[in-house]
Amino acid sequence: MVAHHHERYNGTGYPCGLKGSDIPVFGRIAGIVDAYDAMITTRPYADLISSYDALRKLRVLADVEFQAEIVEQFTRAIGVFPTGTLIELNTGQVAVVTKQNRIRRLRPEVMIIMDADKQLLDQFQVIDLNEEKVAPQGNHSLWIECGLPPGSYGIDPSEFYLN
Repeated sequence: MVAHHHERYNGTGYPCGLKGSDIPVFGRIAGIVDAYDAMITTRPYADLISSYDALRKLRVLADVEFQAEIVEQFTRAIGVFPTGTLIELNTGQVAVVTKQNRIRRLRPEVMIIMDADKQLLDQFQVIDLNEEKVAPQGNHSLWIECGLPPGSYGIDPSEFYLN
């Protein structure tokens, strides 16, 4: 696994330039995990990005640098918005994901911590987006607009996550 986690599905990796199923399965898995971690963690050579954007990049690289089926399983395992992810709602409010929804991945439970003006709230509000009321036109009235990198608006999501 360690020896092959930089190999890529299309043969462009190293150290051996292995391609497709010639890369041991644990090496293929470790390559995805390593790439994801590199994207969501501060590195000297690149800015960190949100978990959501990292998963989107992995999706683009599916069946190019990474085996698509393993990318899909990885995404299912961690969720589109993993617990602890900082997100912005369509209202401009900022929240932290507190609980996954295993059926509707885009509708987790969140804790709203900032208002639309990006001011920290005195009282945090927990909302299950799956239970959120539906607007008269049939659309959800509240949804996740985007994932935010940790540190956005000076927020460390781990300070707000509660078990």
